[in-house]
Amino acid sequence: MLVRPAEESFRNGIESLQRGRGIEALAFLEAALLIERRQGVERPQARYLSFYGFCLGLETKRLAEGIRYCRDALELEFFNADLSWNLGRLLVKADERAEAYAAFQKGLDIQPGHPGIVRELRRMGTRRRPPLLFLARNNPVNVVLGRLTYAGHDRQKNGAASR
Repeated sequence: MLVRPAEESFRNGIESLQRGRGIEALAFLEAALLIERRQGVERPQARYLSFYGFCLGLETKRLAEGIRYCRDALELEFFNADLSWNLGRLLVKADERAEAYAAFQKGLDIQPGHPGIVRELRRMGTRRRPPLLFLARNNPVNVVLGRLTYAGHDRQKNGAASR
């Protein structure tokens, strides 16, 4: 059930978020959840939960709580790529890159080419292959060889680009 004042508050929150006004967005999104609760809505809209959780984690020190809201939202509405995007962004902030990558991939499975997710994945970058595939990536030999090998590649690229 869509509660009109809650939806207006949600839209205002999204607009504030897009303008870089995170605290203001957090207030609007929290208001959307409270309005729904007062109207007797049993299950809040997943997108309200997700964006509230995202702003909570982004603007306060309550990152774990924000992640929990985003995960709860995904349980309610797993087919919305924006919810995976929100979770992934908070996981990146929490330095949980592997989980963030998995969340982004789930979002891309739902909506291939999602611009926000694609942008985040580019920002995260990709790992290069380990030099010795039969050894674990974190094996000290692979780490040292990788640094030596790829440092040379990077110098060659930078030298060629500056000519």
